[in-house]
Amino acid sequence: MTNPVIFKYKLTGPGVAEGMLGIGDQSVSYLITNTGNPLADLLRGMVSLVFDPSHLWDEDNVHQIEWYGDEKSYKWILSTHDGDIINIKVTEYTDFFDDSTGTLRINQFCKLNEFYPAIIIELDNFLKNTGLLNYEQKWQKDEFPLTYFLILKKILLEKGLWNGDKTRKGTLDEEIDILMI
Repeated sequence: MTNPVIFKYKLTGPGVAEGMLGIGDQSVSYLITNTGNPLADLLRGMVSLVFDPSHLWDEDNVHQIEWYGDEKSYKWILSTHDGDIINIKVTEYTDFFDDSTGTLRINQFCKLNEFYPAIIIELDNFLKNTGLLNYEQKWQKDEFPLTYFLILKKILLEKGLWNGDKTRKGTLDEEIDILMI
């Protein structure tokens, strides 16, 4: 069975990224800029759903993420009531400061074990091909959120959801080789 979650992310120019998120039959494509730190915000939110389990105390476990583009902005809301099923809402705004311009693009429930691997596998491939040094040069603001990425990758490993390729290839491997010198 294929994963019902699809996530794409790539840098397309200095300080610009594009991609898409699809869950089930709903999707949103985005073009965002380095006005914020979208990957850090997303990964931090994903980590908080695991390590700040408010749902265990019958409280809402919610994390809001805001992504900004030149023409549109996106508000992600990740929430869980049980730590297993995540509700993902993504609203697209033509004017981020005017709620009336928002269009709900995604409002889906899926398992953490479907959502997290889709995000981390895409970012793992992205990082291996782009590299940490190139990321900062191309994004032109902030570093790749490596700590949050590694925490999430470790969670996937512990749950048996990671089937990584151990062959060395790509820009990131070259950068790791530099560390070994």
